[in-house]
Amino acid sequence: MKQRFIVLLFVMTAVFAFFCSGALAAERDSISVNGHARAEVSPDMATLYGNLEQRAAVAETAREELAKEMASFKHVLLGQMISGQDVQTVRYSVQPEFKYDKGKRRLTGYVARADYKVKIRNLEKLGAVIDKSIASNFTVNRVEFGLNNRSLFENTLLEEAVVNARSKAAVVARAGGRTLGHLIHASFGTVGDATRSVNRNMMAKAASIDAEEATPTELDPGVITVDANVNLEFALE
Repeated sequence: MKQRFIVLLFVMTAVFAFFCSGALAAERDSISVNGHARAEVSPDMATLYGNLEQRAAVAETAREELAKEMASFKHVLLGQMISGQDVQTVRYSVQPEFKYDKGKRRLTGYVARADYKVKIRNLEKLGAVIDKSIASNFTVNRVEFGLNNRSLFENTLLEEAVVNARSKAAVVARAGGRTLGHLIHASFGTVGDATRSVNRNMMAKAASIDAEEATPTELDPGVITVDANVNLEFALE
């Protein structure tokens, strides 16, 4: 019985050693590297976030006044060649407002509000869109700068990252007297600033500024930094 146990233990040890040696050989026959590419690019589009808001003693009055402002705002955007597909009402509400006095809640009126997300694909129009929107009682909350064709730009960066990774792998392979074989595995991703935000709280004021004397709004878009990373595994020959 003891002898059979020893034989079995020997066989199991041999099998384990065989698989371990195969795994180590597989590791020695491949190389894993990472590649990186980075670029800074000037934004060519912007997204405008803001809202329209109206208050009244009666809910229907607040809704009606807001509807008029929404129609006026839409007209302003059409005048700036902003298509309907680039304008999104992300939130709409008509809600009561209350005031607390000595622990008691008292209804003071109603507020109607519409939150917007507007894409401006031509940055040259950004300043005019902001100024004319504010004149229509639109509150600008923030502006985000971005890229119209970000995916095409990312693909170019990924190609550069792959070239970078392959170059590293080739250097290491030559140092060991080997050459690169086929690609075994790859993973990739892009990181960095998808957009660059500029926070603004601009509200329409009473018509105290003459339109001819008003200074047009100008924002500096800066640059967007994007990084592409790849992880590649090559066979060694």
